[in-house]
Amino acid sequence: MLGQRLFTKQTPPKGLPVDKVYVVEQLNITHEFYLAITTDRSNGCPVLIMSQGGGSVEELAAKDSNAVSKVPLQYSAGVTEETTHALCDRFALDRGQLTAILQPLFAFFKECDATLVEINPLIRESDSGRLICADSKVSIDNAASRRQSQIFSLRDKRQEMAVELEAEEHGLVYIQLEGNIGCLVNGAGLAMATNDAVATYGGSCANFLDGGGQATKETMVKAFELILSDKRVNTILVNIFGGITHCDMIAESIIAAAQNFHGIPIVVRLQGTNSAEGQKMQQIAESGLQLFAEDEFGSAVKKAIELAGSSFHPGASTSNATTASAGSNRPSNLRSTTVNQQSARTFSSSSLQHLNQKTRYAQSNSRRGMATTTPRYASQSSKPSTIPNLNTGQDTKVMYQGFTGKAATSNALATLAYGTQIIGGISPSITSSSPHPHPSLSHLPVFPTLRAALPSLPSKPHATAVLVPAIHASSAILEAIEAEIPLIVSVAEHVPLHDMFRVQAALRTQSISRLVGPNCPGIIAPPAKCRIGIMPHLQYRAGCVGIVSKSGTLSYEAVGATTRVGLGQSLCIGVGGDMLPGTSLREGLEALLRDGGTKGIVVLGEIGGEAEIEAAAFLQRWDTEVVAKGERKKPVVGMVTGRTAPRGRVMGHAGAVAGGSATAEDKIKALEAAGVTMAVHPGEIGTLMRGLLEKQGLVPKAQLT
Repeated sequence: MLGQRLFTKQTPPKGLPVDKVYVVEQLNITHEFYLAITTDRSNGCPVLIMSQGGGSVEELAAKDSNAVSKVPLQYSAGVTEETTHALCDRFALDRGQLTAILQPLFAFFKECDATLVEINPLIRESDSGRLICADSKVSIDNAASRRQSQIFSLRDKRQEMAVELEAEEHGLVYIQLEGNIGCLVNGAGLAMATNDAVATYGGSCANFLDGGGQATKETMVKAFELILSDKRVNTILVNIFGGITHCDMIAESIIAAAQNFHGIPIVVRLQGTNSAEGQKMQQIAESGLQLFAEDEFGSAVKKAIELAGSSFHPGASTSNATTASAGSNRPSNLRSTTVNQQSARTFSSSSLQHLNQKTRYAQSNSRRGMATTTPRYASQSSKPSTIPNLNTGQDTKVMYQGFTGKAATSNALATLAYGTQIIGGISPSITSSSPHPHPSLSHLPVFPTLRAALPSLPSKPHATAVLVPAIHASSAILEAIEAEIPLIVSVAEHVPLHDMFRVQAALRTQSISRLVGPNCPGIIAPPAKCRIGIMPHLQYRAGCVGIVSKSGTLSYEAVGATTRVGLGQSLCIGVGGDMLPGTSLREGLEALLRDGGTKGIVVLGEIGGEAEIEAAAFLQRWDTEVVAKGERKKPVVGMVTGRTAPRGRVMGHAGAVAGGSATAEDKIKALEAAGVTMAVHPGEIGTLMRGLLEKQGLVPKAQLT
């Protein structure tokens, strides 16, 4: 085995190099069991899973619906005596032995920021009757790498792709695929949508690349370098919807990297912030580049496929080209190229690493074939009574947490100019109240805590924008829950999972506060000029379409699409792509269904979890009741990204795991069964919605220009 490559269901298609072999004691086994603690995404809590027989839990559950026990755990209590006794009775195990395993297992799960602790198999020895861990697997949350530095020092980078590691060092999320079209996109949702659309129209992408919302010219130049290092790439597709990322900066990056393109054609689609300036810079660069500018999503994808050629066959061209030696995990199809630009790491790319595929065994309480041995939590963290808190308006008064920070100050200036009511903010670095230090915000007070702020404000805030680093986000959210702020919006990426376990537990104990996020763009009501978050507000127009989305950039695409057909937006809710969001896709959908100003709804989902299936089931029940009352259903357009994502990979968002309990196809079918009209790519959303609204007479055809 040494020096060879290992191929299993859990390795990448190219296998992994074998440089270590463990030799263990042979055991005499009478019984095997599967035991794991992982994350229940639907319930927002840890879950203990146990079955008899070991092996594949999903296959076992498919054969016998009662074969697998699934027990949601309270984060503060862990594995209780009641749970241990119930499992012992079910599987005929000694209570003392199982207790001695479960208690330290949960302690390890909690103390080490694990996303999965799995014993497979847990065996009962024939001679002694002892329970022994015969094999185990552990996945640690990459977002907690700073506080788990000792564990992460053990990371074996030889088992990972060199090009992907290089991308991570520069704050980019890069996953190598099998095609010949190199893609550079900002935002995980839009990147997945781009890859899906290329495949739909007959092309094949060479990579998934999320440049992120905090990209700089230097990181974008590095992104081009990584794309061009793949010899198979014969066309590059740049697909940017500028929000935080400005289109003119992308154009500058293209020019800076031009010396490395070597005649490779580039299809560039720049929409959003500073797109006009970006187009001008494209014209400057045209003399030295084979550059093709496209405005529409679909036309950009088709142009890239046309330039890439129809003779490319992924399966044939990569079988030999991507073979690597055991000593190196860098495929032989990589070019040796450099770009003379200094790149800087701009944000944590902790979601780049693999999640163990077996985390899919416990990602949703709605999975078939899992017997739950204790009462389940409600499927949402906040109470249903707080859903109306999502309906922001002209009278919504907003606080900022982290108010004096650079990002929050810049955001507050733009939000105030937009028309949103900001009444003050919080900065833990101060000891007493004082004016904001920025001249244009000096009329707004800053307090050390929310508790200190509330008695001094003329009225209680309706909402708070949490703009603090990820490591401090949970403390700020918990402070807002304690202060009973009705709406809490947290935008931070890479909040550690165990921090969110604590937040979810706090949300379940009350019925006043509702959280949106983390890892989300926020919420915006264009008719009321109320923005809480980081959405590129200048792209929004007051109108009648509500949007609920897991992806920020994909929601911006939907905004652009509905604006172009003259519809505009009523309320846009970015629930975020984390594993444990404060507001689910279903709850965001419910808010839009109840909103009187919303005539049509756009639902944007992605791989990972079962939120889309839960939303579809809710929509079916809602529409049945609406029809029974003799009322008209609101038309819904949907889209689910990640159909082409490689199984077991995390696609930018921490919660976007390919190959989970529900595939993209499963979600699409569920939404279609609920009457949702599904779009192939974001460029279709506006036209589809316009057609549905016109068909119902909700907008006149004459309004279309």
